[in-house]
Amino acid sequence: MIIICMADVKISIKNDLGEILSGLRAMSAVKKDRYYAVVLVHGFGVTKEEYGTFDIISKILASSGFLVYRFDFSGCGESEGDYLNTTLTKQKDELADIIDFVRLESIVDMDNIYIVAQSLGNSVNVALAPDVKGIVFTGAISYPKNIISKLFLVSESGYNQSGISELIRSNGSVTRIDSTLWKDLDNYDLLELIRKIKYPILFLNGSKDDKVPISETDEYFSNVNVFKEKRIVEG
Repeated sequence: MIIICMADVKISIKNDLGEILSGLRAMSAVKKDRYYAVVLVHGFGVTKEEYGTFDIISKILASSGFLVYRFDFSGCGESEGDYLNTTLTKQKDELADIIDFVRLESIVDMDNIYIVAQSLGNSVNVALAPDVKGIVFTGAISYPKNIISKLFLVSESGYNQSGISELIRSNGSVTRIDSTLWKDLDNYDLLELIRKIKYPILFLNGSKDDKVPISETDEYFSNVNVFKEKRIVEG
């Protein structure tokens, strides 16, 4: 595959708390007046690179003629803020700010904005239900409290529903969150909220995903009221 796209350009916006969210914009080498745009939304406690996966996806999409945007949520990567204070509500509001920023870019076809979301990024999108053209969910999480708490249960410091939970990741980094996240997640019925989404959804899962079972996607899939498709990548 020959990938032809311009270098990533650093961009940034501010969230409602005034924290700077760091992002990247990738553009096709093909000149257009207006571009279809894709927003990549990362998962729990990681960054806009998604361990390199979003780097690859961004290049492929840009080489296909899309404008590609991706940001670190507050407290992640190069963005300001403390991830200790993260909640689904806070990330939902930040995603709304990101989409508003993209929609106002003069080179974006505002009627053709798409989203590719990973892991908890799917839950953020369902909570927001943004007005976009279509979305791809990868490793979708329909019960984030159950899935995320299990990650902490296998960590030495572990899960603390009333205090601070710590997760030591395979690369040695530490993700710390306050109990506010668990309380905030209880405010969302994501299976009910996904019924309100009005645009087509493609669900992608790996058959051997040992962190997010396919049953999470199945729960969403059975509640979607628009055009939908599910693809399981074997192995």
